[in-house]
Order: sequence, then C-alpha cells, then structure tokens
Amino acid sequence: MNFPKISVVIPSYNQGHFLEETILSVVNQKYPNLEIILVDGGSKDNSKDIIKKYEYQLTWWVSEKDKGQSDAINKGFARVTGDIVTWLCSDDLYTEGALNRVAEIFSELPDDVGLIYGGATLFGENFKSTDTYGYDNAGIERYISGQAFPQPSGFFKRKYLLEAGNWVREDLHLGMDFDLFARLGCVCKFHSVNEIFSLYRLHEASKTVSQHSKLIEDWTRSFVNLCRNFGWNDIIEKLQVISQLSGFLNYHYPFKAKESIVGKADKKLALFYHLCYWVKSCYQYERRDDARKLLAILKKDYPAEWLAKEKHIPQIIRRLMFPDLLLNVLISLKKRYKKLVS
Repeated sequence: MNFPKISVVIPSYNQGHFLEETILSVVNQKYPNLEIILVDGGSKDNSKDIIKKYEYQLTWWVSEKDKGQSDAINKGFARVTGDIVTWLCSDDLYTEGALNRVAEIFSELPDDVGLIYGGATLFGENFKSTDTYGYDNAGIERYISGQAFPQPSGFFKRKYLLEAGNWVREDLHLGMDFDLFARLGCVCKFHSVNEIFSLYRLHEASKTVSQHSKLIEDWTRSFVNLCRNFGWNDIIEKLQVISQLSGFLNYHYPFKAKESIVGKADKKLALFYHLCYWVKSCYQYERRDDARKLLAILKKDYPAEWLAKEKHIPQIIRRLMFPDLLLNVLISLKKRYKKLVS
C-alpha cells in the first residue's frame, strides 16, 4: 500500500491535562509517513514540559502567544507539507488505526474526492459516551448549510485546502471549522465513511459545551457569505425577514467556488437545511418560541416530505405540540429515567 504523507496540526492552549494523551493518540497510530505540527499559544500550565517530552516525535512545534485557536491552526497550515491534512484539538483523540484507514480509503477513491469523514465517539467526565456519524454522503447543499460531520473525523487533501484558501477564519471563533469545510465542499467532492475515526472529548471548558448555543450564529455568517459569493441574493432576502437570523447577515469575504459544483446546487434545499439547523439549535437550548416560529416557516414554504426525512425534525415537531410547562416535566422525567437505567 502507498502511504501518502499525512499532516496533523495540533492547536493547544493550557490543555496540559489532556495534551499528552492527544499527542500519544497520534504517535501511536504508527503511521509510517506522518507529520505532526504542534502549535501552542504560550500556555501557562505544564503544556510546554509535555511538548518537550515528545518533541522528538514532532516535525515542528512552537509555544508563543497567539490570537486564538484559528491563528494556531493557520500557523500549522502554513507549515504542513503532507498530501492529506487535518487538525486535532488538544483534548481530542484518534481511534486506533484511523490514519491507516484514511490513507487506504483515499487510495480507493477518485482524485476529485478531496475530503473524507467518519464518525466520532463523544465522551467525557459526566457525559454519557455516544457515537455520531453526521450525514451520510450528503450533497453540496448540506455541506454549505451547516456542519455535516464531527471536525476531528474530517481529513482533506492539501491541494484542495490550497484551492479553498489554506486558512481558517480568525474572526469566526466558533464556526471556523464549518466555514473551511463549506469552502472545501465548493472545490472538491466529499465522501463519508461508516467508521469511527476520533474520540471527541466533552468537558465544561470546551467550546462545544460552554459556547455551543452561539455556534449556529457563525454558521449563518458563513452560509450568507457563500450565498453572496454565489450570487444567491434571493436567499439572502428571504433570510432578512426572519428575525432570528437577521442580525448575522453582514458577513462577507471574497471566495471563488467551482461552478461545476455550485452550479448544480439546489439553493432552496440549502436554505431549508440551514433553517433546520436553526430549529434544532433553538430547541436544544430551550428557545422554543423561536423554534416554533421557524417550524411554521418550514411547514409553509417546503414540502412535507422534506421535513419528514430531516434528522430530528419530526421528533421536535411532535414535542413542540406540548405546552412548555408539560414539555419541561416530560423532559425532566426522561432525564431521571436515563439516570436510573445507566
């Protein structure tokens, strides 16, 4: 088997209690053509000692003050030389043999497939472990409307990263991964794999836990930016009259997508998917009135079969039929039941 070089960027800041385990999860892959770039933001804990312990395993590392996670990732991207690139946050892990499988799968696919993604196991102290796989071989409409798969389980070819810009947005502190993946979706094909590639750690300090409710706002900024670049002005006009989204529409930077990919996209379907992401977010964070208003728009403007097939939406519709007081009681009882059986 041919072993293309794989570059893994590890951005880190004050994650000394997780960092060693993360480094070892990469090193212990035993992948024969591996490049590890570790970018630390000048941590004040024991991170630097851990990095020095494993520096012989690292291709390049630095520990210096930076402007945040996106800046650290971009420093890493500027250094990578691999055929396949990804980044692994310093609290996440790879599953055994993940990199070998990634290389093997890429070798079996056409060259225009520039990104593959698998599933991830969500885990952490006080969190019940669960597997998530994202959306199976979704179309371009899904990839530009919201995050379709877990970030640490996505791997992409460097040549398409260069075509998509070779950077993540430093002004998107929560949704920079989706923004990059959306751009990649506009220049190459994606392929999903029904295998777990990573372990995604949840803890109180992680953005996924502490700031997740605002993630959807960055997704809207990125989605609107793509619409502007595609010339989908009618989609932006529809977003402007939706009060829940109208405050996040003034985001723009130039980007050139491949017409062969975007020209075939169904913009109505892309907007539908984006609004569904909003419904899920509003429901999850108990903004139920907003969820009901957005569902009313979806029911009015889109086919019923679309709603019936969309992940989690039929369940949310059924639950929102109950008054909030009764719904709170039902949710509380469900949580208690889960604790009893776990």
